[in-house]
This record gives sequence, C-alpha cells and structure tokens, in this order.
Amino acid sequence: MKKLLILLFIPIILAGCSIKSADDYYKEKESSGKLTASILINCQTAVDYKDSDREKAEILPKTSVSFDKGESVFDVLRRICKQKKIQFEYKGSADSVYIEGIDYLYEFNCGSLSGWEYSVNGKFPSVGCASYKLSDGDEIRWLYTCELGADIGDKYKGDSND
Repeated sequence: MKKLLILLFIPIILAGCSIKSADDYYKEKESSGKLTASILINCQTAVDYKDSDREKAEILPKTSVSFDKGESVFDVLRRICKQKKIQFEYKGSADSVYIEGIDYLYEFNCGSLSGWEYSVNGKFPSVGCASYKLSDGDEIRWLYTCELGADIGDKYKGDSND
C-alpha cells in the first residue's frame, strides 16, 4: 500500500517542479529600458599569476547592454552572464551580494588576496554591486585581482588610522 501511495504522489510532485532545458534557463528577458551601459569581464591578472593554468584573459569583451532605471551592476552582470552562458556564482541577496566566481575562476584561486572586483567609469565603488545603481552610459568592468585590487588600479587603503 505504501509503494502504491508513493507511486501516486511522484507525478504530483514532479508536476510542481519547474524543469527547464539549458536553452530555456539561459534565455533571459531583455531589458525594456532605453538606458545603455557597457560591460566587460577580464582576468588578465589570473593569466599572469605564477601558479595559474588559465590561458584566456577575456571572458566577455566590451559589450553594450540595455537596462531599466533602478537596475544595479549586479542585475546587469546576472543578465549578461545568462545571455552569454558564462558561469558565475554569488552569495547573498537584496543589496548584499558577493560574487564568488565567474567563468570558474573563484576568490582565492590566485592567492589569499584574490577575487573579483568591479569598477564603474574607472572608479571602484565602496558599495556592493547590488547596491550600485547604474546611470545611462556607464562603463562597467569586472576584473579579477590577485593583490586586493592593487594590480588592477584599485587603490584600496583599508581601515587605516594613519
């Protein structure tokens, strides 16, 4: 009797699941907004890192993207990675999101100070990527650092009391 009940519930459980093909998963609705920005993803520092076997620095060449007013750097990154089928992982939600890895390159892969940083119009914001709201014409760069930003132009000083 228990086996019969289990067999009866399996179709009900599966009916509630959303099973998508890879193409359906990666299909991302394009923004309806008329605002545009550009985004690139590069990991030249990882290619140059002494213990790295990574050969390709350019993950995403400079690409034009449209977005809606109020969207963040994270919103655009998530959308473009889905559209271009670029693997990425993050943790957190709402305005507190941390990018753990892009294109299978993760924090700490190239030393204890390595990870992903972003800049907008050549500046490295002091807020997380989900909190930074975009403006029309912004240029987003996602760069991998091996030296806490010093190797990509981020002059991070930490909480120094000098």
